[in-house]
Amino acid sequence: MASNLGKKTVNKKKSSPVEEKLKSFGSLLLTLLVVLFIQSFFIQGYSTPTGSMLNTILIGDKMFFNQFIYGGSTPRNIPFTEIRLPYLQLPAIRDPLKGDIINFEFPGNREEVEASMKVQYLKRCVGEPGDTIEIKDAILFVNSKRFPEAPEMQYSYKIFIDTAKIKRNDLFRMLQNPDYLDKYEVTDTRQIQGLFPDSTGVYFIIALPNYKLKEFSSQPYFTKVEINVESKHKPDNGIFPKGKPWNRDNYGPLVIPKKGDVVNLSTKNIHEWDTFIKREGHTLDIRGDLFYIDGKAAEKYTVENNYYFMMGDNRHNSLDSRFWGFVSRQAIVGKAWFTYFSWNSEIPFSDFVKLLGSIRWDRIGRPIK
Repeated sequence: MASNLGKKTVNKKKSSPVEEKLKSFGSLLLTLLVVLFIQSFFIQGYSTPTGSMLNTILIGDKMFFNQFIYGGSTPRNIPFTEIRLPYLQLPAIRDPLKGDIINFEFPGNREEVEASMKVQYLKRCVGEPGDTIEIKDAILFVNSKRFPEAPEMQYSYKIFIDTAKIKRNDLFRMLQNPDYLDKYEVTDTRQIQGLFPDSTGVYFIIALPNYKLKEFSSQPYFTKVEINVESKHKPDNGIFPKGKPWNRDNYGPLVIPKKGDVVNLSTKNIHEWDTFIKREGHTLDIRGDLFYIDGKAAEKYTVENNYYFMMGDNRHNSLDSRFWGFVSRQAIVGKAWFTYFSWNSEIPFSDFVKLLGSIRWDRIGRPIK
């Protein structure tokens, strides 16, 4: 039998309830700080609320973004609020490149100096500083070369039908059939419209991912397929920059500003650069034909930052740089990495069984390209 003789007995002091609560609070606070550190400098979670990137990214995809690659930063907002904080940023491994899918701070609507919504957007970078953007009949060209398209990106198409081979009511029933739409991965049902007559026949409008177009259009009752293009003769008053006679499908050419570019200011272009100059932190007064930047007469302006042009892969249902302008390098947060979870978030949480059944297992762990 072992003896405790000669051994010193240590009596552990029991912590009081207040001390236990303080320890628990300290552990929680430390965990929160670690999570914020990781989220700020390395990895950030993001959930897709809109369909602007269909079908590359679906509504309800939950993703991780690599922030370290572009230079992670301390928190830019007080958590769960829109209150801005001064922040420090680490050096970047590299700058954003054309083709990267990026989350960034929304710069504001076309004529907002400061964004009314403190939110992050998700788009594909299609233009780097100094690049020239041009869209011809919905097709994007960068520096006069057609921009590579992801297999799952989509346009809105006119699909012409042979009315002798399919009745209109049968067509409408088909276009409302979830199984039929799933087969061709039609996810943006709000773009389904029709029927419309024109000089060459009758058509309906539908958004299709690139890699499903050939299969869809090969059905025997469809006669012709073409991208649903807005005429170049119909300018959009909401297009960026203000006053340009462009629209979403016929746009540019437009040069993306880069640091050091010198802009010659004139009465013809000052309204294109007004908000831009103010966003870079300056005042601008226009007095007739004269311009005053920070109170000093100016005929030129030197760009202080590098800028990027962003577009959604759902080309006909995306509010992007075509409407609100350039994204500064400082506003860019991270590069899309992979999807860690996905379900149809448009199903209300009250219908939890259906929501649970909508989990897209094939997308979990999928790299984002």
